[in-house]
Amino acid sequence: MKQHQSSGQNLYQKYLWGFRILAFVTVAWGTYYLIWRYTNTLNFDYLWLALLLVLAETYSYADTLFFTLMMWKPTRREAPPPADDDASVDVYIATYNEPVELLRLTAEASMKIDWQNKRVYILDDGSRKEMKALADEIGCGYITRSEDWSGKPRHAKAGNINNAIQITSGEFILILDADQIPAPAIIRNTLRYFEDPKVAFVQTPQYYYNLPPGDPFASDAPLFYGPILQGKDGWNAATFCGSNAILRREALMQLGLSGYVKEAEEQMAQSMLRIQTELSFGAANPQLEKAALKRFKARLRKAHKSLKEGESLFEVSDVVRKSVQEAQESVANNDFEEIARDLEILSNMGDASAEETQRFITFRKSELAAQTAPNAGEALGISNTALKGMDLTRADEAIPILPLSTVSITEDTATAMRLHAMGWMSVFHGEILAYGLAPEDLGTALAQRLRWAQGTLQILVRENPLFYKGLTIAQRFLYFNMAYSYFSGFINLIFLLVPIFYLLFGFSAVSSWSIGFVARLLPVVVLTNFLHAYVTHGLNVRRSEEYSLALFPLWIQAVISVFSGMQLKFSVTPKQRQSGNYLRLVWPQMTIVAITIFASIYGLVSLWQGWNTNVYGVLINVFWGIYNTLPLSRIIRAAVYVPPADWQPRPPDFIFPQS
Repeated sequence: MKQHQSSGQNLYQKYLWGFRILAFVTVAWGTYYLIWRYTNTLNFDYLWLALLLVLAETYSYADTLFFTLMMWKPTRREAPPPADDDASVDVYIATYNEPVELLRLTAEASMKIDWQNKRVYILDDGSRKEMKALADEIGCGYITRSEDWSGKPRHAKAGNINNAIQITSGEFILILDADQIPAPAIIRNTLRYFEDPKVAFVQTPQYYYNLPPGDPFASDAPLFYGPILQGKDGWNAATFCGSNAILRREALMQLGLSGYVKEAEEQMAQSMLRIQTELSFGAANPQLEKAALKRFKARLRKAHKSLKEGESLFEVSDVVRKSVQEAQESVANNDFEEIARDLEILSNMGDASAEETQRFITFRKSELAAQTAPNAGEALGISNTALKGMDLTRADEAIPILPLSTVSITEDTATAMRLHAMGWMSVFHGEILAYGLAPEDLGTALAQRLRWAQGTLQILVRENPLFYKGLTIAQRFLYFNMAYSYFSGFINLIFLLVPIFYLLFGFSAVSSWSIGFVARLLPVVVLTNFLHAYVTHGLNVRRSEEYSLALFPLWIQAVISVFSGMQLKFSVTPKQRQSGNYLRLVWPQMTIVAITIFASIYGLVSLWQGWNTNVYGVLINVFWGIYNTLPLSRIIRAAVYVPPADWQPRPPDFIFPQS
């Protein structure tokens, strides 16, 4: 055994150093090429196009740098020995509107997980009677939202899980989507990692048992659930993917409490700053004595300083509330003193009832002052919005503690990043331990990818990883790269249009299409492709590579929707094939293909007729255009794809054991 492990380790080291040498050569030549491009080949006659192309090439070069960083020290984990049944595990099956029979497969498989100390729960965000009946039938728990959530933000899947965390008590939580059928060993084969008290979650691959022949929608992701997550794991940056993962409850609760404190601090600081601003530039209540106003401002400044120095939130809030109450009572006291003087005048004029009222107010003035001015903001000349930050109950939320992040519609990535920032560790366990459903039509596949892209970009906008406190430098770059990759939609559009501009209009992005240009460009292309082929050896990633270019309109849509501030909603991915064809969804790709074919024919004709005498320029751009059309044609065919009549997906054998 030791000899086998030693041999495997030697092979791993050889592979690793092979990658590093190849990556160094690729990056070095790419650096030389870019310097040469910027200094020798910009066409100043069409500078706008020249700059677009060289910036697109620079983006691709940076992408290679990110890839090199990610794969520099991938983990090579030996499977840990099976864990014992001593830890309690809650199994969450999150659902909203999926069919009952689909849930039945997942729930029954979850009940058969080889772990004695477990409790299975269906988290039904649709509050359906038939789902409750299913839970009762198979003997698992059933959780849905209470009335406390009525009229409050629901936060989609994250809210559903956060609600369940408050109700259950297992030491660990296995999260499954409605369609993810778990293998019996999913807990036993992964829980041993948690013997390290710093591990917050273990992610396993998402594998699909219903992939149509040829995987026309590029749903299979062996590169991501293989080398990429292994590479991230090497930097303690393996991400939580929303399903097929086990998480430590303690880590999630710590994250929820930390998030609560952080948001409460920000809310309180903004509130105190606004109060100070309104008191300085607004019109304070004239009934408030100058001494009381001065005392109130001094206490407010002291409270603000205490907050910055880490004083307890509740203590700081209590100081502010008491200061407001005191100033409020001062205003009310002044009001009652004025009333008492008026009543005294009436009493001196012989009004017996006024004399009795005046005596009552005089003796009970302080008590009445504390009761008769409930609106502190109005009494002091401060808006209620400014005072709202003093309320630490999080009244706008159904529950104050939100363990899973709600900052993005991809709650999984945001949660993982926050856990890493708090110093927790993650693990990617490469064994397939759950079997799910991939989209069976292009419309569903594109909707799912759009949601992923939008959610990742939301994180960039709201909690930019490059500046997020607590992350290591490598974690910052790897989380940033997840969002960075979606800007490739604009970059790919440039690569698609440049040959068209040259072949149709003669607009050249380089000063000279020559052998010298090809001699410098070709090694970049070959080395970059060889680097990816080295990492993905033995994996079928061709379809994913084609879609990385073909999905350029979707990535552009994602960037525009997020950065324009569009309201985004979480949408559940349909688990059954939707009928119809989807050519309307790929009209940009069809347009580019048609124009490229026309431009290529026109370019060859122009060369034959002598309209364009630059042989290298025409041939290079015709080849470039044809190279572009191949991946675009793939997604066009997917838009009209219909699976074979005899094709029928079948769940894994452990659901229906062979006789």
